[in-house]
Amino acid sequence: MWRDASNIGALWGSLIVEELIRNDVHNFIVCPGSRSTPLVQAVARHPEANVTIWVDERGAGYHALGYGRAHAKPAAVVTTSGTAVANLLPAVVEASLDGVPLILLTADRPPELREVGANQSIRQMGIFSDHVRWAFDLPTPDDRTPARMLLTTVDHLVHRALAVPEGPTQLNCPFRDPLEPAEAPWDDACLDGLERWENGHTAFTVVEEGGPAPYADADLPDLAQELSQIDDGLLVLADRPLMRGYALAGALGWPVWADIRSGVRLGVQDPPLTPHIDRLLGEHYKPRVVLQVGRRITSKRVQQYVDSGAAERYIVVDDDAARIDPGHRVTDRFACEAETWCDVFDDAFDALELAKTVPEPIREQDRRLDGAVEAAVEAGGALSEPWVARWLTRNMAADHALFLSNSMPIRDVQQYGATSGPELRVGANRGASGIDGVIATAAGFAQGLGTPTTLLIGDLALLHDVNALAMLGQLEQKLTTIVLNNGGGSIFSFLPIAKHQDVLDPYVSTPHEMTFEGVAENFDLPYVRVETREAFETAYAEATSSGEHTLIEVTSSLEANKAEHERIEAEIAKALA
Repeated sequence: MWRDASNIGALWGSLIVEELIRNDVHNFIVCPGSRSTPLVQAVARHPEANVTIWVDERGAGYHALGYGRAHAKPAAVVTTSGTAVANLLPAVVEASLDGVPLILLTADRPPELREVGANQSIRQMGIFSDHVRWAFDLPTPDDRTPARMLLTTVDHLVHRALAVPEGPTQLNCPFRDPLEPAEAPWDDACLDGLERWENGHTAFTVVEEGGPAPYADADLPDLAQELSQIDDGLLVLADRPLMRGYALAGALGWPVWADIRSGVRLGVQDPPLTPHIDRLLGEHYKPRVVLQVGRRITSKRVQQYVDSGAAERYIVVDDDAARIDPGHRVTDRFACEAETWCDVFDDAFDALELAKTVPEPIREQDRRLDGAVEAAVEAGGALSEPWVARWLTRNMAADHALFLSNSMPIRDVQQYGATSGPELRVGANRGASGIDGVIATAAGFAQGLGTPTTLLIGDLALLHDVNALAMLGQLEQKLTTIVLNNGGGSIFSFLPIAKHQDVLDPYVSTPHEMTFEGVAENFDLPYVRVETREAFETAYAEATSSGEHTLIEVTSSLEANKAEHERIEAEIAKALA
């Protein structure tokens, strides 16, 4: 089939797409444009390519990010040249910081049209700086270049996206005319040496990874022996599903703080989990050793404790080669695959035949705090953002996923989420913690998981990415979007700038009086605005059972939202005292 390509550009496009699919990259997010035609036609004509069409490159990048976050395999974004490529940068930054695989196929002008004032031509190589794991500028298609060069390059592109630490990679693809599949002769001698590949179904170069946990077997028994003598420690499970890490709690006998993205914070009621232990740190509980498995943590209290240096030892386990140490307090670092490290460490503990439990006073304090959170959030009967966070974590269907926008939504679910509900897969963009691209990422997250998903998002974040709502019609998995509209950026009301009202309003809090009914109507989305708890429960039940993408708007004000949070925190503080 490759020998029948209409021209050399079409051949190269077909070979790139075929080799990506042989590397198990089947999802392609295609953006409009002309220069990328050889790639687009190859994607369109390949029977194993799953295609999503996205009108803007910024959203396409985030959609691919969400897919990779959920699926642990990269999607490929196909763009034309020029500013189309520049619009990928926010998603690339997030993928790089949070270790999410992502592949960028950026079409480009040929060398003779670069830096000479040609239309849609910018300097594309280096545009992502060191946020990509690897970037390569292909030559323009030429039948004097062995095609196997193209295949090995694609193989390395995928390998670098999936190698530790995972992240984005870029293949820059310059094409000359004809871009369309017009007939132009080419010499198939460039395909020499591909006979085995042409007759097979595997990639040209198959990369076998080495061991994921170097030196662990030698070091961990001694560390297990040391930590077995520590009674006042803290196990922190950070930003990715870490059930194997949770199993360590039974050997350590330490309380466990679990990040909302860990897969452990929700739906796990076993005694080691102490979801409110961060409120006890410092004054009520002073762990001498903190063992953190994973990269980043949402809790400001936990981060402040380790940054303060109160712990004598701060151990971090993660596969990222980059430093995860904002307070410069890490004493022991294991840069290896976390789940394997936990397995080996657990085996070392088993050899010691230890069985410890979290001290009952700590467990009792955490239970009392959870009761105080429950009572404070439920008190008053008004529909509030903390109440929505707690209600969702208790009442969502177990086969649904939850995606959280940054700023207040992720903080509310972390602090007030119930442990008595179902185990939920939770996603969020915490690499750079931006509020851009959230809807597109949530849609990709739902697609990657293959499950219906609820998105909890603030009003400013929705405004940032409102055009992504136009793309939901392609999404088979239904997205229920709950927008918490308090008329601005409520998180700033809780920051020190709030003491300077003349600067806060309007320069920081960006107040507005918009609602989203017209937005929903414009994108043909079912919409409901709710003002009571009963109305919210009814609206959510109808939305998730309707089989349609739905927008639910919960309204309040910046002042009311701040007052409600302050009331809840005051009630919790009483219980803590």
